[in-house]
Amino acid sequence: MIRISALVLAAAILTLPMLAGSAVGAGDEGKCTIATKGDSPTARACAKGGRVEAKKMMKEMVKQAKTAGQKFTCDGCHKDLDNYELTKNAADDFKKLEAASKIK
Repeated sequence: MIRISALVLAAAILTLPMLAGSAVGAGDEGKCTIATKGDSPTARACAKGGRVEAKKMMKEMVKQAKTAGQKFTCDGCHKDLDNYELTKNAADDFKKLEAASKIK
């Protein structure tokens, strides 16, 4: 019984740093890097819940804009959907998206 407890303790000691490292990495992936300022719906979503909430908000804005007859796509403004790097026209297109979606 002592041997099993020692093995479990050793496994926990060896595994804990790896788990902690992946948790830190996962948290970094969730931080907003683009919509960090201002009072746009996306900026408010970022402040509330990071990239997850910002992505939800952007999808809702695109959905509402589509209902209003406008067409927007994620890759129309983002060069890369892993790091969300913006295209040159992203700022102008975002303003159009805000107006079309009517989310304030």
